[in-house]
Amino acid sequence: MQTIKGIPVSPGVVIGRTFALDDERFRIAKRSIAPGADEQEVKRLDAALAQSKAELVEVQRSAERQMGAEAAKIFLFHLGMLSDRNLIGPMRDLIRKERVTAEYAVWRTFQDWAARFQAMKDSAFTTKANDLEDLAGRVLKQLIGEHKTRLNELHHEAVVVATDLTPSQTAGFDRDKVVAFATDLGGRTSHTSIVARALGIPAVVGCGDLTRVATDGTPVIVDGDRGLVILDPTPEQLDDYRRIIEQRRVFSLVV
Repeated sequence: MQTIKGIPVSPGVVIGRTFALDDERFRIAKRSIAPGADEQEVKRLDAALAQSKAELVEVQRSAERQMGAEAAKIFLFHLGMLSDRNLIGPMRDLIRKERVTAEYAVWRTFQDWAARFQAMKDSAFTTKANDLEDLAGRVLKQLIGEHKTRLNELHHEAVVVATDLTPSQTAGFDRDKVVAFATDLGGRTSHTSIVARALGIPAVVGCGDLTRVATDGTPVIVDGDRGLVILDPTPEQLDDYRRIIEQRRVFSLVV
C-alpha cells in the first residue's frame, strides 16, 4: 500500500485499476512487467521498430523527391540506426533482464546513447544526439499509440495514470472504461482540470513521481475530494471507501 498526495481538481471517489498512459514528450517511467511477459514485450518492440523503419523509408523517398539525394541521406542514417544491433540489442536485453516495458527500454537506451554522443568532443558526434531524440520519439509513438488502443479493450474500470494529459485526451476518454485519472504534473487551473470537472471525472494532479511507482493494473483508490491516490490499498481501506461510495449513491437517489 502506498498513498500519494496530490492536488484535488475534480471531486469524487472511485476504486479501479491503474492504466499507465505514457507520452513520448516526457521521461518514460520504469515500470515492471508480469513474470513471463518479457517475450511478448520484445515482440511489441520489434513490431514498433519495423513500423518505424517502414515509415522512414517513405520519409526518405519523399525527402529525396523534395530536397535531393544528399539532404535525404539523413533518413538513411536513421534507418541504419534502427537496424544496428548495438542499439537494438540492449533494448531487448533490458526487457528480458530487468523485466521492464518496451517503452522504457527504448527511452533508456536512446538516452544512454545520446549521453555518449554528447560527451564526445567532435561536433560530428554531438549533433547526432538530436537524431537519436528524433528516432526515440518515432519508435515511442508506435509503442504508445499501440498501447493507447488497448485502453478501449479493457474489461475493468481504469484509472489513467500519466505524466500529464491534454484537454483533448481527457475529453476523449470512454467514460464507460475510464473512471478517474491522476497525473504527475498539473494544477487546479489547468485546462485539463477544467475539462475533468466539467465531465465529472474524479481527478488528482500534481502527484510528483506517481508514474514511477504505479505498476500497470495495480488496484487503486482515487479520492478526488482530498487529493489522494492510494496504490494497492488494504482490505480495510477498500471497505471504507466502498462504504463512502455507497453512501454517496444512496444520497444522490434521495436528493
